[in-house]
Amino acid sequence: MKLREADSPEGRLRLMRAIVDAIAVADPSLGEELAATRRDLAGVNPVAMLRHAAALPESFSGAPAHMPPWVPETIVLRTGRPVLQVHHDEARLDFDDAASEVWKARLRRAKPLLAPAIRAVGRIELEHHPVFQWVGTGWLVAEGVVATNRHVAQEFGRLSGEKFVFKSSFGEPLSAWIDFLGEYGRAESRDFPLVDILYIEEDSGADLAFLRVAPGAVPGKGLASPIGLSARPARVNAPVAVIGYPARDSRIPDAALMDRTFGDVYDKKRLAPGRITGAAPGLLLHDCSTLGGNSGSVVLDLDTGEAAGLHFAGRFLEANYAVPAALVRERLEALGRAGRARAAHLAQSPPRMPGPRPSGDDTVSGEGRVEDYADRSGFDTGFLGADAAVTLPAVVRDAASVLTFTANGHTGGELKYANFSVVMNRERRLCFFSAVNIDGRLSKRTVRPGWRLDPRIPRSLQIARECYGNPPLFSRGHMTRREDPAWGTRAQANLGCADSMHVTNTAPQMQPFNAGLWRGLEDYALQHTREDEMRISVMTGPLFGSDDPVREGVMIPRAFWKVIAFVHEATGRLRASAYTLSQEHAMDGREFVFGAYGTHQRPLAFVERQAGLSFGALTACDVLAGESEESLARPLSGFDEIRL
Repeated sequence: MKLREADSPEGRLRLMRAIVDAIAVADPSLGEELAATRRDLAGVNPVAMLRHAAALPESFSGAPAHMPPWVPETIVLRTGRPVLQVHHDEARLDFDDAASEVWKARLRRAKPLLAPAIRAVGRIELEHHPVFQWVGTGWLVAEGVVATNRHVAQEFGRLSGEKFVFKSSFGEPLSAWIDFLGEYGRAESRDFPLVDILYIEEDSGADLAFLRVAPGAVPGKGLASPIGLSARPARVNAPVAVIGYPARDSRIPDAALMDRTFGDVYDKKRLAPGRITGAAPGLLLHDCSTLGGNSGSVVLDLDTGEAAGLHFAGRFLEANYAVPAALVRERLEALGRAGRARAAHLAQSPPRMPGPRPSGDDTVSGEGRVEDYADRSGFDTGFLGADAAVTLPAVVRDAASVLTFTANGHTGGELKYANFSVVMNRERRLCFFSAVNIDGRLSKRTVRPGWRLDPRIPRSLQIARECYGNPPLFSRGHMTRREDPAWGTRAQANLGCADSMHVTNTAPQMQPFNAGLWRGLEDYALQHTREDEMRISVMTGPLFGSDDPVREGVMIPRAFWKVIAFVHEATGRLRASAYTLSQEHAMDGREFVFGAYGTHQRPLAFVERQAGLSFGALTACDVLAGESEESLARPLSGFDEIRL
């Protein structure tokens, strides 16, 4: 194997470590010996040793042509490898340290090459996935073809016979989209459905996959031009940039370094410059700063504007790895040859199109009749079992503000819907809480209808439009998620989905707010229930404060709470976990910062006190009962930190 070695001892060291790691994976017994040797040399400075050692040999045999996919994307250098924000398809050349300033002139020169490449990179998003709202990065590598990693595509695709198909979740096929915008501080999207899985490389091969993207159906919203694949071999020290969507990664051992490097802004399109540090057949090494979420990013040659590789993994403070452009081209050409054989068939059988994507429509269609709601059963307190009753929270602090009404022979404060209930605050015209029962086994895929008013209570006590709209106004944030009550028979699921679109089930939230960990908490909890049950009950609401800011005549809550009740899969006992999420830092005129939206797991007693509610006997089932609030001050950085 001919190696293109790095020009410095540090670079050689990174390349050698990559090769040793690959050998260890290919030969586990030899890997044990290598691990023992590493332990024996733990006190030796490897860079100093390299400076006095012979040059790296010209040939080497035994290393596989790919690196294992299990190592995380990471930070390779502590300084001099900035991560830049992207605004309106351009990299924002702001640098926080002197070591990074050297990139300014080079990136300015490369601007004509960067802009079209930035437009061709998108975030791969999923509908109906039990855990993830988005799973990685992809980029246009050919007309209508997106390149990404195998380990990204495997989250929603699989091989079935001789073709690749979309996986199912709760009996419904997953839908995948790619948003070519996803920029910092912007609520707009530029999304297109991913309609076909063209190819996923076997686990023993390179970490790559190809997806087919549908052309835009909206005038002026067409696909960008594909990024060309470099025909020349990668050159060590060549300047490159990784364009993708880094996500906060709990696997990074130095969280402070991560926040400093990424500016505590995650899940948005970023550009990270760096250099090629090594190359071998089937493997490219670089030192751009990346995180989980960068999987599938393009490694762009800053001299040519072509793709040097497809990023897929890394080792902290050692190296990042990519599939070389030559190998991507080889697979793409093979796919083209195979694709021509089935082109006629595809023309006769259009690809599966995902269902309608939730839109940002803020219109309210109106309201129905009071008698239409006579059959709504609302929240079922015995849903989790006879020995696991979960009652609705009692409003303690502002009990006089509970909105009561009379409808269909019933008088009270509980607005019953299909599979969930809402209790309203008369003064705030928002709900105290929304409580839903979720049956994961019977979940159905539904089409999002329009917003509506509830005829059982006065229109004047429902916020229809005042504070809602495009930025700087707010989104209608669901308290009970749209998909949560959508279960049962097809008719019942459609009714649950439609009921979730009542304005009584919403509160004003900043445009990027309701996503990430917060949105996936219900799905994560479902994974920790008995497989033959898959039932949870969820209560969600705003935290009202007397000094909440007023926008367009509406007092905007600064934060929200969520409580999940479930019967634990291992113990068979009723458990409850509580969470909060704040939007305060995004409401005071400062730019959007992802960290300001950090999800915290809290003691249930904390939520009771902050929300002015009582959860009754459920409080004794809290998984964090007795925990100090100070020990839980840091936001969760991943689902693996949740305690159930």
